[in-house]
Formats: sequence, structure tokens, C-alpha cells
Amino acid sequence: MKYKCISCMRLSTILLIISVSLVTSEVDSSNLPQSDDARRYPSRAPYIPQRPHPCDQGSCYPATGNLLIGRESGLSSSSTCGLHGEERYCIVSHLEDKKKCFRCDSRPQFARNPLLSHKIDNILHRFYPGTQQRSWWQSENGAEVVTIQLDLEAEFHFTHLIITFKTFRPAAMLIERSFDFGKTWKVYRYFAYDCDESFPGVPKGPSKTITDVICESRYSAVAPSTEGEVIFRVLPRNVPINDPYSQEVQNLLKMTNLRVNFTKLHTLGDDLLDKRQDIQEKYYYAIYEMVVRGSCSCYGHASRCLPLPSVDVRPDMVHGRCECTHNTKGLNCEECEDFFRDLPWKPAIGKQTNACKKCNCNNHATSCHFDAAVYEASGNVSGGVCDNCQQDTMGHRCEQCKPFFYLSPDRVISNEDACQPCDCDPRGSLDGGICDSKTDSDNSLEAGRCHCKTHVTGRRCDECANGYWSLDDNNPDGCQTCSCHLFGTVGNHGCNMITGECTCKRYVTGRDCNQCLPEYWGLSDDQNGCKPCDCDPGGAYDNNCDVITGQCKCRAHVSGRNCSIPEQGYYSPNLDHLVYEAELAKSSPNSQVVVREPYRDGRDATWTGVGFVRVYDDSFLEFTVDNLVTSMDYDLIIRYEPQQNTWTQVKVIVENVIPDKLPDPDGPCANNLQPGTGLSPVVLREDGRETSLYTPICLEAGNTYKVRLEVLPSDRTPNSVLIDSIVLMPKTDDVSFFKGNQVNEYRKQLFDRYRCESIYQSASKYQLPDECKKILYSVGYVVFDGSFECGCDLTGSTSAICDTLGGQCQCKLNVVGRTCDRCAPGTYGFGPEGCRPCECNSIGSLDNFCDAQTGQCRCRPNTYGLQCDQCQPGYWNFPNCQRCVCNGHADTCDSNTGTCSSCRDYTTGLTCDRCVEGYYGDPRLGFDIACRPCPCPGTIESGHSFAARCALDRLTNDVVCECQEGYAGPRCDTCADNYFGDPEVPGGECRPCSCNNNIDISRPGNCDLRSGKCLQCLFNTEGDNCQDCKGGFYGDAINQMCQHCTCDILGTNSSIGPCDRVSGQCPCLPNVVGQSCDRCSEDHWKIASGEGCESCECDPVGSLSTQCNLYDGQCECKPGFGGRKCDQCQTNHWGDPNVQCYPCDCNLRGSSTSQCDRNNGSCVCLSGMGGNKCDECARGYVGYAPSCSPCGECFENWDRIIGGLQDQTQRVVESASKIKQQGATGAYTREFDVMNSRIEEVNRLLADSSVSSSDIDTLQQMIDEKKEAFDATSNQLDAVEKVVANITQTIRVTNITLDDLEKKVNDLETSANALKDGAIKLQVANVEGALNLTREAKRRSEDAVRKRDGVQGIVKTSETQRRRIAALLEHVGPQMNTTREQVKDTLDRLENNLGTIEENFPTLNTLVCDRAGDPCDSHCGGAGCGKCGGILCENGAVTNADNALKYAQDALAELKMKDRDAEDLLRAVSQTKGEVDDAHRLAQRVHDEAVEAKNVTEKRKAALEDLEKSIHEFIDTSGSTPNDIRTLAQEVLSKNITLRPDQIEDLAHRIRESIAMLTDIDEIIRATEDDLREAEGLKQAAHSASSDANTVLQEAVQVRIELEKCSTAQKGAESAIEKAGEDIAAADVDLKQIGSETSDAENKATESLADVERLKARLEGLQKKNLQNERRREQAKNESDSALRNATAVSQNASRLKQKYEETSRSLETKLVLFQEAKTKEDMQNRASRLANNVNNNLKELQEMEREYAEHERRTDDLTREIENLTDQMEQHVRAIKKIEDYHRTCNS
Repeated sequence: MKYKCISCMRLSTILLIISVSLVTSEVDSSNLPQSDDARRYPSRAPYIPQRPHPCDQGSCYPATGNLLIGRESGLSSSSTCGLHGEERYCIVSHLEDKKKCFRCDSRPQFARNPLLSHKIDNILHRFYPGTQQRSWWQSENGAEVVTIQLDLEAEFHFTHLIITFKTFRPAAMLIERSFDFGKTWKVYRYFAYDCDESFPGVPKGPSKTITDVICESRYSAVAPSTEGEVIFRVLPRNVPINDPYSQEVQNLLKMTNLRVNFTKLHTLGDDLLDKRQDIQEKYYYAIYEMVVRGSCSCYGHASRCLPLPSVDVRPDMVHGRCECTHNTKGLNCEECEDFFRDLPWKPAIGKQTNACKKCNCNNHATSCHFDAAVYEASGNVSGGVCDNCQQDTMGHRCEQCKPFFYLSPDRVISNEDACQPCDCDPRGSLDGGICDSKTDSDNSLEAGRCHCKTHVTGRRCDECANGYWSLDDNNPDGCQTCSCHLFGTVGNHGCNMITGECTCKRYVTGRDCNQCLPEYWGLSDDQNGCKPCDCDPGGAYDNNCDVITGQCKCRAHVSGRNCSIPEQGYYSPNLDHLVYEAELAKSSPNSQVVVREPYRDGRDATWTGVGFVRVYDDSFLEFTVDNLVTSMDYDLIIRYEPQQNTWTQVKVIVENVIPDKLPDPDGPCANNLQPGTGLSPVVLREDGRETSLYTPICLEAGNTYKVRLEVLPSDRTPNSVLIDSIVLMPKTDDVSFFKGNQVNEYRKQLFDRYRCESIYQSASKYQLPDECKKILYSVGYVVFDGSFECGCDLTGSTSAICDTLGGQCQCKLNVVGRTCDRCAPGTYGFGPEGCRPCECNSIGSLDNFCDAQTGQCRCRPNTYGLQCDQCQPGYWNFPNCQRCVCNGHADTCDSNTGTCSSCRDYTTGLTCDRCVEGYYGDPRLGFDIACRPCPCPGTIESGHSFAARCALDRLTNDVVCECQEGYAGPRCDTCADNYFGDPEVPGGECRPCSCNNNIDISRPGNCDLRSGKCLQCLFNTEGDNCQDCKGGFYGDAINQMCQHCTCDILGTNSSIGPCDRVSGQCPCLPNVVGQSCDRCSEDHWKIASGEGCESCECDPVGSLSTQCNLYDGQCECKPGFGGRKCDQCQTNHWGDPNVQCYPCDCNLRGSSTSQCDRNNGSCVCLSGMGGNKCDECARGYVGYAPSCSPCGECFENWDRIIGGLQDQTQRVVESASKIKQQGATGAYTREFDVMNSRIEEVNRLLADSSVSSSDIDTLQQMIDEKKEAFDATSNQLDAVEKVVANITQTIRVTNITLDDLEKKVNDLETSANALKDGAIKLQVANVEGALNLTREAKRRSEDAVRKRDGVQGIVKTSETQRRRIAALLEHVGPQMNTTREQVKDTLDRLENNLGTIEENFPTLNTLVCDRAGDPCDSHCGGAGCGKCGGILCENGAVTNADNALKYAQDALAELKMKDRDAEDLLRAVSQTKGEVDDAHRLAQRVHDEAVEAKNVTEKRKAALEDLEKSIHEFIDTSGSTPNDIRTLAQEVLSKNITLRPDQIEDLAHRIRESIAMLTDIDEIIRATEDDLREAEGLKQAAHSASSDANTVLQEAVQVRIELEKCSTAQKGAESAIEKAGEDIAAADVDLKQIGSETSDAENKATESLADVERLKARLEGLQKKNLQNERRREQAKNESDSALRNATAVSQNASRLKQKYEETSRSLETKLVLFQEAKTKEDMQNRASRLANNVNNNLKELQEMEREYAEHERRTDDLTREIENLTDQMEQHVRAIKKIEDYHRTCNS
């Protein structure tokens, strides 16, 4: 079976591959070799992987297939040919043989003959089963409304439908389906050739949603005539489907019945006029094959389907009964299985199986049902409701016990005996002994607990509640109230439930057990009744608290119920809170403060404060202690840092500031040693950092003490030590809560075990154990009597809250101190952002400490700056300071980069070496060109400037402005291309040329530079702004849409002018209308006259309309009327048409024409015939008509005589009557008039002899034109017949090719089927290989189908062309016949006219040839004699004309000779002018170079003159020799100058006098003059070479521009070709329309000829453009060659210059050696250095020129290659143009 749906084929292939893979894996696993373990343990079964069911992991679907297979009985049609007898039918498009009609007989006896029987079941197979014969279904002839219906036995999923027709596809049809077995039907899709006509009101596609019902025309066209398909997909591809499992999609797919309704046939139109049976035999429906693709509808719950019991099993049939999984059942798995209804039934979706869930009835029910309300109430979790719960249960899942039953705690609800009866005590229970059915802790329910009375408790309600006693059945509350406090009695019982006595808890007292013991609080149901106060031993004054709240009595600023935490913003001090810094103490004069900077690596400091104090032997430190708050013993600790490897002895003296003040006799210090006495020296060991006095000292609160440390002298070398601070640490042994009871002693042991006190002896901070923290809080509270305020500095800290233990605030960056109130050493600028590092320079500063406020470091001498890292003003590059280089325009520069600051004089740059924007000059030292405002042409301040910047030209020292857009010139004083204006005057400006985009902006000179008038308008426009279309064009010039006027030459009055420039309306002749003047106005005709249209003048009575034929003027006559105007009787009739018309009835054998005289009805008889009807012999003839013979000579003579006598008699009678009436003169007036007219005619002929010759030529020309037109028409007809024959032959060949291709397609399909049959075997052997083979076969089949479709397209095109030509012949044939008749009539008229003219030949011969001749004269000849005129015929017009012609020809020859001479002279003058122009340009170039060389020379000369002047001034003064000056200078340098200024001036004067005595300066100058000149020459040559190189570059650029223009022209040619092609296509369309438009055939032909002429003109234009491109290409090639030659010459010149430069350089170096020996002045050396630099610069320029030459040469090669490529492309385009031209000239490809 051929797959029509690629997606279905892929799905089937994938499923097949998966199944084969699974089978293969099972087979392979069974054949695997056994492992060692398997051999070692033979009893263990090998592992066999279980193949999972396809539906286990999610949704699963059966394979799709053709639903028609196996359902022939359910397939029916409303019309089938031959069911009741043999029927004849014909095939319109049958081209295989001559036989067009066949027989159809679908009766049962012919069922096996596919050529006769065409029943509906034939559409199941492409070929009749068992044969290769095509079979099809066919309807009855002429039946338009036909239905094909498929009835399925179950619900199926329908995906798409494919119908392959044998005949034309229906002109209208619709597809509908039912999913309720035919009860209701819904339309899927409408198909119609004309949707609006066939199905009005149905929207046309495309569909926007999947449910849209639309009408589409894609599958309803006439073509193809066979094998046309109608494909319908249920789910359209163009609509995105977000959820393929939605209910909307599922409803679209499910189907039980399908019906295809054909409602209209495609016909050729002949059935509308003729209803005969042979006409109807051509029109019927016929289908080769129909595929209804789908699968059984299982909603994702089955992977395969099984046959229904009543259905015959077919191997390739799609069965309708699902093999359900997921606990579903039904034909379509549309419901859940019994007892699997806990969830609502749903289709499986993707990875969600949505399997039906088993009901949970806890083994107490055997059936259930689904309840949507229960499902919703459960939060969409469970909706199954059990039916008839047993074993005393109830509920949706039998999960509850019935009333008066409860769930036994030791059983689960599924247990058979789970529910037990309630056993309540009737004395204390309520509600008849009901109990809680289950345990629910959230709702305080307990299974089996009875509902008790108010004062009764217990599960069975058999006990009194706490506080109650004496259970009694008659008591409504159950028990009596106790007098004891409930919470204070043991067990919270209140009293004994039997006797009513009270028993207090452990910490409760009182008669009724209603009070707490001392130091306890909070009477409650706690086991002990009350809780201990647990007040903090340091934070609270004692351990007593409030008996209700438990709040202890706290010290100052201590909070918490038990007084254990400081208040917010307060802290508990540490043990080392009393720290006294050495740097703040009074010290000896020789002591020094040593400031320490915190460690940069994050280590903790080993000191406090800012640092140490260095003390020496015999020096002291004195500390003041005045902040003690508690009188007690203190340990005095000294923190220090040793400086030598030896110990130091320090004597400690503690004195009260008030002498002789005795301690408080009741205080702790009453019996202790008094301060200042008995203190032994302390040793500061070299390996320690702190030490303490051996014995504590007792100090009293409120007193002020002096602690003095004296360093005892050492017997060894001088000693020093760094003292950090002293600490007064409270002696914790004296703290009250460390002694007195076991709890306090345990607290002390814990304090000592974790060394909580020793941690604070050192300045280094260590991690504090958690066990110490709580105790230290209490110690701080008791020693310092409460908490201290944090006092965090708001500027230096991040928060006002400090650490609750120790009080350290959270400091900002580089801020230190407990309160964050100062900067750390090495930082400064205390502020909201913290402190900044000093960052003092390590070289320029003494240390890294700076002023705390300003940050100023302590600098070493000669260094400056905040960080001591700068040089002095005017210098930079610290520490190697250099003077600022600012070219005299700034005094200072950046100390780090040397960038000058505050440049003056409008300068800028790193060294103030260039001008600011808007100024120009060279402010560098040595050039000294001041910066001046840019004159462009005025300055910016003047408001008359058109450039923001300008620059100084280094060669000319002139300014060059960078002009704004639209301005040009060195001073921006002219307008650029495409701009106009007068920018030179103030207020003037340049504005863009306003040409409405009708110019080429790449071309110069588009508009006048002053007025702005456009000069080069494009796109057929003109005007000052290119705003109008040119003459002969019309349209919208603003939008480049000017078109040629299309004026009809017959109806246009060309004397008025071209068409209207806007509307295109042509000036029409009278009575001509239309934009192109191409048709007559209403009721007019004869536009071909060239003088306008004439009125039809149709008779209003005899014509049907006032409009006549446009070409012959014939009016449309009513019956009985005739003539051109319909004002006469009709043909072959006579009489008055307004009264009555009579037939002529002329005898056909006796009359010369059937038309008689229209007035009297007399016929025009032949010679010898007479009578009114020409039906008898005439007078003078005898016999019987029409055989009449003359009477003879006798009768003729007598008849002539008698007739003459009768005429004379009649004339005499008439003359007599006239004489009687008018007199004698009036009677002969007619004779006199005839004589006068004849005389005038002779005079006229004599006066104008050329009239007759012109008439003859005109007539002859008319004859020739008609003959040519007739011949051309005949040729056209012959050509059309040839084309028809060729097309017919082509169609035949194409049909043969199509037959061959169809045969190949059939073979390919057979091969594909064979490949499909072997696919299973291939897949078992090699799944991948089988898949590849299948794909390859599919690709070849698709290629064959595409080829077949292509051939069918060719056939359809040929058929369409044949039909068009046939229609053309049908329309053109009558016209050509008419034309032939018209030509014949014209020839007859011309022959008659020629006969008349021949009668006048003698007279004409006399006038033209000088002799009458009848017909020819022997000397002068005559008309038609081959000769006219001669030597003896001088008076003839021909002889005179020949003589005049000879004279004119001689004059013409003489004029041509003069013209050639004039052209030669003009050519010589033009050539001379060109040579003069070249010479002028060359002279101008030489002049410019000379001027430039002059300027350079003058500059160099001025420089040399300045140099010479300086040298002369230098040598003018007399003095000593150079040796004397050198000796004197050395002596001066070797001495210290201590002279006064006047003495120095005198010495300087003497030095100048000595310098004046120098000699040989002139010789040096002369020796270097030649070198200088040669260097100047080299420089000029280098500039010349550079100029040549620039010229070459410009030429190369010009070549590139020309090439771009050439490319543009080429593109224009290509676009013109495309336009020509479009015009040709348009002309072809017009020609095709000629065949279908008979009424306007002649007019359309005229338009087509005009189109051809225009195409020819365009082709000629293309040829001209092609020639122009050729010339441009040659020009570009020549310019490229010239550029190459110039580049070669420049290269040679550069080489020569380089050689000269090297020679000059060597010579100059030799001379410079001599010059170096003679120079004595620094200025001369600098000038020579600059000269050498110039030469080096010239060398660099030459090298740069060499590189430019190489680059130019490379560009030249690239341009040459590009030119060659463009030439090849141009030749290809020329060949293509010629080919197109030949095609349109000969109409042959």
C-alpha cells in the first residue's frame, strides 16, 4: 500500500522498528554466553529483561491505517455507473488512442473485470487485486449530486483523507462526519472552484482555528484532468495546536461515519445548451483510490485493537475494538472498569496515563461508583463512593464506624473487626453512651472516648475531673467541686477524688496550695507548681522576683526577665575595661611615642591605642586613674614589647592624689596594704608581652590614683623598652557569686577551667569560649555596677548599637577605637565614609603617617605634594624630575604624565603644540606661528563661518578649512556639488539643490551654483526644480513616475502638442475621446480617417441603436431596414421603409445584381434582357429569355434613326417650351454652361499638369498597400497554422513522454511495494539498513512523482496554449475572411478608378510627357509605355523634372564636397584646439610647479639669508682666535663665578669680541652651499615624484569611478532587460487577450503593434547602452594602461632620485665631517642637524613613495583583473541581450 501521509508512514516505521528491536534484543539476550557466575551457580536462572508494555509509561496509540480496508460492506455510494445495465461514457482528455468512449457494466457478473465494473469498493485498491490493472469507481453520467459514505462499526480517530480522481476533480464538494452513528452530521470542509457561487456565506480560508469550517479552492481546479488529488487533514498545518490532547482536538478526530458529497461537476459549458445523452456522457465522477487514514479510537489507553465478533479478520485492517489498559473498558476504552472508579475517566495524555484508580473500600464493600461532587470536595483527589458498606462501617470509602461504634486503636479500618461497640459508664456519660468513632488529635477526638458530663473525665467517663470529687449518677455535672487550687495540688487534681483532701506541689505552699515559695514564681499546671526566679547573679541585685511575672530587680541599664542582657545601646564591660594607654601618660623628656600602623595582611594588632612609648633607663611613665566605680582588689598588668634580648626592671608606685587619705574603714580596702608602699620591682622579660604585679592592689571607688612606672638602670648596655599600656583588672576571687555555696563554686570552677580571666591579660584578642560569655556578662554587671552606654561615634560607626560584651562599635573603613572615634594610624580624613589611607610615597616621605585632618605626609627635603610624590612646579616625572615642555604656552604640567596644564594663546595638546579647535597655526618653538581664528571665510565669532575646524598647510603655510556639508574651497567660500548659494557675502549660505530627487548626486554640476536651477534632470523631468515631466511624458515628477505619452496617432491632434504633463491626456481630434485619444465618442465612427470621428447618423426609425460600427459605420438595423444608416429598405428590397418595402424579385439569370432600384423597383438587366424584373427579352432582341439574340443591323439602323428623330423632336419641343417661357437666351443656357465648364477644365489641366501624375501614384500606392496587407495577413495565417501544427505535434510527443513516465512511475511503485514486502526481513537482519533502504526507496518514489508532476505541468501548459490558439483562430478567422473580402472590394474599386483614369491618359500624356499618344507616342511615350519624355519633349513635366533633378543632384554633390572640406577643416581646428588645450594644461601645470618651486626656493633662500646674516653678524666683530676663546671658556668653567652683574656683563662683552675674530666661516658656508642646493633639488624632485604619484593615484581613483559607472550602466542594462522582459510578457498577455476579445480585436492589434515598436525602440536603446558600456570599458582599460605606464615612470624616477639621494647623502656626510670640525657655535650645529633631518625626511618620503608605487601597482593589477571580469560579464550580457533581441525579432527561442 502506497503511503500518502508521510507522518503516518514515519510513525508506522518507527513503531515497527521498535517492535523488531525489542524482539531482537530478546533473541540476542537468550543467545549470550554464560558468565563465570552462571557456571559457578547453575541453579541461578539467567536474567531475562522484561519488555515493558507500551502503555506503562504514558499514553499509547494503535497503529494508523486505511479505515476502508475490510469495510467494503460499510462503503456505499448514491450513484454508480452500470449497476442496472451497460452504460456508455466518454473521456474528454483521453489522448492514448482514437477511441474516446467506453462501456461501464457494474453488474455482479462483471465484478471481476476492472475495465467494465466500476463499483465503489474499487477505490480501496490502486490496482485490482491480483493484477496490475487500474480499477476505479465511477458515477452515472450527468449526475452532479453524488454521495460516498463510510459507516464504521465503532468510534475511530480520523486524521486525514486522500482521494485520487480519474476524471476532473469536482467543481464543488464537501466532507462531513458523524460521531454518533449517523444521528447528527457536521461539516469538516467545503471545496469549490468558486466558493461564493457554490457555498455562499461559507468563509474562505485559511482557517484561523482548528474548528473553523471554511471553503477552499485549492483542490477544485480544472487541471489536472486525471490523477488529481483532494487532500483533507483534520488538523490543519497552518494553525498551531497548543494542547493536542484537548477536548476540542479529540472531538475533531473521533468519527463513526464519514460522508463525501459531490455537488457540482466540471464541464466545458456545452451541457448548459444541450442536454442530449452524448453530451452528458463526458461528465461524471470517477475515483481511482480513496484513503481514509485513521486508527481505532482508544483515547491513549490501548496500543492495539482487536476485531469485533461480527467482523472478518484482515491482516492489514484497522480493527475497532481496543485492547484496553489503564483499568479501562469498552470498545473505545471510554469508561473505567468496575471497582476502578476512584478517579474520573480521562484520556491518556503524553506521559500521563490517567489510568482508572481502584476504589478504596477498606475490604468492607464489593462495588463502588464515581461521584463528581465527592471528587470536587476532595480537591480532585478521590471521587469513588463505595456501595453497601459492611462490618458496622460507613462513609464514601467505608472508612468510618457507624454511631455507637469506634475504631479499635490496635486495628486498622480494613480489619474485619475494626469497629467495636462503645462501653461508656452510665454515671458520667451523656447521649446514651455514644463515643468518638476515631482518634483525631486535631479535633481532640479519641477512639472509644465517651461524651462525659461537665466535671467527669476518663475514656469511659468513669472518673471525676481535676478539682472535682464524688462521682454520682444523679448529679447532672457528675462530680462536686474541690476547695483546693487546681494548679497547686499534686497531679493538678485539686483534691483527692474520693475524700476531697488537698496535696501541694514541691514549690507551692499555703493552706489551699495557692502560693509559690520565696525565689519562685508563676503558679501553673507544671509538675513542680512554680518556676525558680533564676535571676542573673551580676545583673540582678538578688534572686527574688515578682511572683506573677517573674521579673528580677535589675541593675542600671540591665534588662530581661532575669536581668541577663544589657539594654539596647548599652554593653557589659570586659575585664580589661580599665586600660590606660602609655602614649597618653606623662613621661620623661627622653621618652618617644612610637606609632604603629595596623597590619595590612589582616592580622590582629598586638597593642592597643596608636602605638607605644619608648622608655629608657632612668625614665618614667605616670598614669592617672580616676574612673573606678567599685572598691575592690585589682591586678595591675603591664603590656609591653621588648627591644633587646634582655630583661628590664620596672618599679611600680601607686599613690593616692590626696595625701594621707585613709581608706574607708568599712570598705574592702580597710585592712589591705596601702598604695605606694611595699610594691616590689617588676621584671619585663625579653620573651614576654605582658606582666602583672605579684600582689593585687586594693583601690577605692571615687579616688584618684597616680600609677608611676620607673625603669631601673641596667648594669649592661643602655636599655629601652616599648610600653603599650597598663590594665587594672578586677580580682574575680572577691566576686560574691563565685563563693558561698556549691552553685557559686561550680560557677568559679567553670570560669577558671576555660581560663576566662587570662584571655584579657594580653593585648592580642583570642576566641572567647561560649561558656565564658555568660559569666563575663555577670562579672561586668557586678564589678561596674550595671551596663555602660555604647556611645558609638555616629560619624565613624555604621550603627549606634555596639557589641553587648565589651562595647566594641562597628567601625567604618580604617576607623578604630571602641567608639569608632578616630582614624587608624596611617589613615586620615575622619568622615562619613571612614578614613582614607595616607599612601605616603616611600621615597619622598619619612614614613607612612600623615596628618589626621589634611592627610599631608611628612615629606623629605625637595619633595612636594600631599603624599610627597611630586616634583616642584614646572617639573614632572617624580622622582627623576624633568622640566615641563610646553613650547612657552604654559608654566606647569602634570607631575606624573608631563601633560601641560592651562595652555595659553589658544593652544592645546600634551605640550601645547597645536591650536585649539577653531584656530590654526604652529605654536611649537622654532616655528612660532601663532594660533589665529579660522577664516572660513570669516571667523566663528563673526557668524560668517562654515567650518568648525581648520588646519595649517605645511607646504604653503596657508589655512585649509574643514568645511561643513555643502561647502567647498580652502576657505569654504564656494558651494559644493549639489548645493547653491553665495557663501562669500555675510549672511549667505549654501543650500541643497532642490531637484526633487530627480538628479544623480554622484555627478557634478546638477544645479547652478548661484541660482540653484537644476541643470541635469533625470527620469524624464525638467524645470528649475525638475518638478515637471518633459514634453511627451506625464505623471508625478516629484516621485520619479514620468511615463511616455501613449497617444493614438489616429485620434491625436499632433499640431496642438504632446499630452498633458500631469494627467497624460492627449489632445484629441474632433469627436475623439479617451486619455490616449484611442476611441470615438458615443454615436461616432471612422477614427482611422486621421481627421477625427464622423457622426453615425443612424436613422432613428430604422436602427436599433444610435451607435454604429466603429470601423465601417454600419448601423444596427431593424428587420426590414438596410443601408449604412438604416434609412433604406433592406437588401434586395425597394420602396419607402417608412411606408412599405417590396422585394425586388429580379430574375437571377437576367439581372446583373439582385438589388433593384430602391425607388421604383426596376432591376438592372443584362445586355439583351428587359422587363421590370429582367425576365424577358429587351427591345431589339428576339427569342425567349434568357436566350435573347439581337434583331439585326436593319433594326438597329432604323431604331437609331427613329430614336434620333424622337430626341430631336423632343428637344425641339422642349426648346420651344423654354423659348416660350424664358426667351431664346434662356433656352440655351445649359449648353453655354457646359462649354464654359469644359474650357475651365482644360485650363485647369494646363495650369497644373502634376495633378494627374500624383493621383496615379497615390492610387498605385494604395493598391500596393492593400496587396501587402493581404499578403501579410495570409502570411500571419500561415504562421498561425504552422504554430498550431507545431503545438499539436508537441502535445503528441508530450503525451507519449507522459505515458512513458507513467509507466516508469508504475514500475517504481511496483518496486516500492516489493521493497515494502521485504522490509520486515531487512529490518530483522539489519534495522538501520532496512530503514536506510526504505528512505532511499521513498526518495526515488518522491523524485518520480515530482518528475511526473513536472510533465503534467508541461502537458497542462501545452493544452492551455492549444486552447488559446484555437480560440484565437476562431476569433481571427472571421476577421481575416472579412479583411479578404474588403481587400477584394477595394481592388475592384481601384480597377474601376484605374479604368476611368486610363480614359484621361491622352490629356495627361500631353501634360506630363509632351505628346498625347493614344496610348503611346513614338518619341515621348506615355503612361504605361515604359517611357515618358525625352530630348524632343522639352515641354513635358517629366523632362522638366528630370532636368531639375539633375541640377539638384549636381548641386548636392557640390555641397557634399564642400561639406567634407568643411568637416576636414573643422576636424583639424578641433585637433589643434585639443593640442592647444593640452599645451595650456601642461603649461599651467609647469607654471604651478614653477610657482611652488619658487615659493620653496624663496623660503629656503630666506632661511639661508637668515643663516648667512647670522654668520656675518657673528664674524663681523674682531677678536681672538678660536683657540683663545676655547681656552678662555675652559678657564671660566673651571672657576667659581663670584663676580657682580656688571663684571659678568663686561666679561660677556669681551667674549663677544673674541668670537668676532673667528675665521673660515665663509669657507664653511661656501663648502656647504652646493650640498644645500643639491638637497633642495632632491627635495623638489621628491615633491615632484610625490605629485606624480598623487596624480597616478587620482587617475586610478578615476579608473575605479569609471568602473563603478560601468557597473552602474551594466546594472541599468540588466534592469532594462528585465523591464523589456516584463514588457514582452505584458505584450504577450495583450496578444493573448486579442484572441478572446472579438469586439476590440482591431484596436488591440494596433496597441500590440505599438507595444512592439516601443519594445524595438527600447532594444535599440539597450544596444546603444551596450555600445556605451563597451566604449567605457575600452576607456577604462586605456586609463588603466595609462595609469600603469605613469606608475612605471614614477617608479623609475623614484629609483633615480633614490640613487641621487644616496650619492648626495654620502657627499653631504663627507662635507659634514669637515663642517663638524669647523663648527664652534651651537646654533650652527642645530641648523645642520635640521638640514640632515630634512634629508632623512626626504629619504622617508622617497621610501613612502616607493611603498605607494608598489601599492599603486598592486591596485593597477587589481583594477586590470576587475576590468577583465567586467568585460567578460559585459560580453555575457551582450550575448544575452542579442539572444533576447533575436528571440523577440523572430519569435523563435
